[in-house]
Amino acid sequence: MKRIVFGFILIIISIFQGVAQEALTLSDALQVALSQNYNIQLVNKSMEITKIQNSWGEAGRYPTITMNLKQGNNIADQSNNPTSFIQALLMSNSVEGGVNMNWVLFNGFRVKASKDKLEKLESQSEGNAALVVQNTIQGVVLAYYQAKLQSEKMALLKEVLTLSREKWEYVKLKQDFGVALTVDLLQYESAYYSDSTNLLVQELAYKNSIRNLNMLLGVEEMTSWTLTDKLEVEYPTYDYNDLKNKMLNNNQTIKNEYINLEVLKQDIQLAKSTMYPVVAFNAGAQASQSSFKISDYPRASGATLNYYANFTLSFTLYDGGKVRRGINMLEVQNEVNEIEIEQLKNTLSSELLSQYDFYLTRLKIFDLAKEAFRVARRNMDIAQLKENSGLINSFVFRDIEMAYLRAGLAMFEAGYNLIESQTNISRLTGGLVSE
Repeated sequence: MKRIVFGFILIIISIFQGVAQEALTLSDALQVALSQNYNIQLVNKSMEITKIQNSWGEAGRYPTITMNLKQGNNIADQSNNPTSFIQALLMSNSVEGGVNMNWVLFNGFRVKASKDKLEKLESQSEGNAALVVQNTIQGVVLAYYQAKLQSEKMALLKEVLTLSREKWEYVKLKQDFGVALTVDLLQYESAYYSDSTNLLVQELAYKNSIRNLNMLLGVEEMTSWTLTDKLEVEYPTYDYNDLKNKMLNNNQTIKNEYINLEVLKQDIQLAKSTMYPVVAFNAGAQASQSSFKISDYPRASGATLNYYANFTLSFTLYDGGKVRRGINMLEVQNEVNEIEIEQLKNTLSSELLSQYDFYLTRLKIFDLAKEAFRVARRNMDIAQLKENSGLINSFVFRDIEMAYLRAGLAMFEAGYNLIESQTNISRLTGGLVSE
């Protein structure tokens, strides 16, 4: 039974390791995400729409020219109508057509204000796209290193499992020669099964992390990768005041709020344009040709051609103060938005300070965790020698082995937490998009 369980575990592990994998660096992952991430594709399409709309024609600078054509036929049988002046079969045909041009010459600078608003809306769309790109980059970075974290944990668990298997097999061999205790054999057997279970759970966590990474990359969910970047990266030295200045100047959320403020200011200009008179020009030509036939008499026909050119001036003398109230409301809303921007700056400054403190603390924790893991590894090497020499029993060795495992897992977690803080600082200061 033990051999069956042992073989089953080896088969599962070999299947997992045998899947074809492609090397993937963080830089490659970001390139894939920028071209294939669904959110980025959608926001790019939205940006294309606003770019198309940003034109003088959309703002109303140019005239509108229309053409119309109408053809009519009418038959009226009045031969049995004693009240009709002409008691006969009446037939008429007509063709009418024309071209008309409408051109607003002046509407209180509304055209200029509309074009400026379209410019701001395009900038707003670009800002939203940059925010989506920023969030996607952050998500990919964290998902990549989360998968790398799970991979490192899995490698450490495999190392411990290999050691447990070797110890178990060694003690079984010693027992065959009658020089090993049953309690030691059971201890190592139990440790082997426990480590095997932990490895299977960890492999599932690794699969889920890769699946989450693939979702952000916009690739097939079953795609397998070999993550080549190390979990430990370069950790710069930050100055909080410098970070705060960068955040106030480069943070994408703050930039977008300022753009929204500019859009609202254009809405105020559009509202003010309704207080001016509107001058419009209308010109065109209308042509018609018709024919008329009474019973057996010859058909009579005729044609007309009309030209026209008109100027119109319209001005709202009184509307109950509706326009003025609308302008006042927009101006108040503008003040509200300015207050919200200051509130946003204050909130982001507080978040930046928290992330800065996190970074400094996690940097120290990571250094301590590396030293703790180095000591645990050294202790583990010594424990193996002592256990082989019979100076410590299986229970003491297992405790040292578990301390080594916990130290390694803690070091990997500390490395990931440090990368997370560094990424958050880069996002707050606008570094993700610029880099």
